[in-house]
Amino acid sequence: MNESELEEPAHGDPIYECPDCGSVTIRGKWALDGAKTLTDAAQKLRDYAHELEHMRSSGLELAAPVEDDYGIVRPGGAPPDGVLDADEDGV
Repeated sequence: MNESELEEPAHGDPIYECPDCGSVTIRGKWALDGAKTLTDAAQKLRDYAHELEHMRSSGLELAAPVEDDYGIVRPGGAPPDGVLDADEDGV
């Protein structure tokens, strides 16, 4: 999947669930938006970290390392070696 194929989440939404494929896209881009103080910024980061930990404890994991601020989260993480996912084989 290349950047032009990614549907941009709504501004201010650092966690976006794809309704068609069930994967979740995470981004750090807007995690601090709206913070008015360093205390606010720190709390926003803690809240975001809590969301990520909740995903992990629910059995989700990164499918690949985060690249250019895009992380794809799926149940169990990456598909097994040798198994192409629909995005990779163009289906």
